[in-house]
Amino acid sequence: MFEILKEFGIYGIAIAGLLEATILPIPMETISVPVYLSSREKVAYLLIILLICSTLGSIIGYLFWRKISGPIKNRYLKSEIFVKIKKMYEKNALLTLLSFAFTPIPFEGYIIAAGILEIEFKTFLLGVVFSRILRHFPQGVLVYYYGEKVIKDIGTYSIIIIISIFLIIFIKNFIDKKIKKGNI
Repeated sequence: MFEILKEFGIYGIAIAGLLEATILPIPMETISVPVYLSSREKVAYLLIILLICSTLGSIIGYLFWRKISGPIKNRYLKSEIFVKIKKMYEKNALLTLLSFAFTPIPFEGYIIAAGILEIEFKTFLLGVVFSRILRHFPQGVLVYYYGEKVIKDIGTYSIIIIISIFLIIFIKNFIDKKIKKGNI
């Protein structure tokens, strides 16, 4: 399936973008980066298509899971994983949505949780758009400017970026707690 999506170029990117938030539990990069490499002059156009289609797929997934959330909530909402996700969303829904740009958890997991937990749609949409930009834009830019040689380094850079973002979030939360307690 992935080879077929890669071969379809722009249509493959569009289809994969729509499926990314619903039923495609693989990293989008396995499809997008090879397509970017095959059409480096069209990377900006491909990125826009990917961002639009991924956002549309996210909206479809969110609305679907929100619509059928009643029975699921009654049965599974008290499970340990849902309790953790719900606490994350309750603490800061936008930050949680932005964080899924960098986590190894499949994107659709966050979409499902946002729909079931009925996260405010505006917050959801804002988080999805920015998380997709944060996830896909740097890859497109790197491929455009550095081509195939960047593929070897993307994993390393991704890990450094992820660790940096989580350190910033951790430090911010630590400082916020100290300020609330009056220690700073």
